[in-house]
Amino acid sequence: MDRADLIGGVGLTLFGLLMIFVLIPLGTEEGAYFGLSPTLFPTLLSTLLTFCALGQVAQSIIRIRRKRTPRSIPISGWNLLMFIIASVLAFGGVLIVDWFGILIGGPALIAVLMIFLGERDPLRVILTAALPVGVVYLLATHVLGTALP
Repeated sequence: MDRADLIGGVGLTLFGLLMIFVLIPLGTEEGAYFGLSPTLFPTLLSTLLTFCALGQVAQSIIRIRRKRTPRSIPISGWNLLMFIIASVLAFGGVLIVDWFGILIGGPALIAVLMIFLGERDPLRVILTAALPVGVVYLLATHVLGTALP
């Protein structure tokens, strides 16, 4: 497991550096903007990712040098299955948002994930699914004057 952590940490470090120095500068345009640079938040998040990956690399190197006994696999088949199902539901929700818009896809995604996670009270599911999407939609369209998908 420590060797896999080392490989994953090195891979994430390289990905973070690629994002910071190549992909983010190539993917943003210079132009008139107000306030913060359009590269600030992506660069900040990529920098944080890179530091976390470097921490993972250091931790796995320390463990390898101490020659600890390998840990058992921390994830079971059931956990992996639930992760795959949740990922499919989230991807399906994104597709629904893309096809039908945020007013239909947003509440549907929230409601399906709530039911998947075990919530059974219909009033709570409906309110939690509809109210945040409605508020965001009203704020975006009427306050900010932007269109949502």
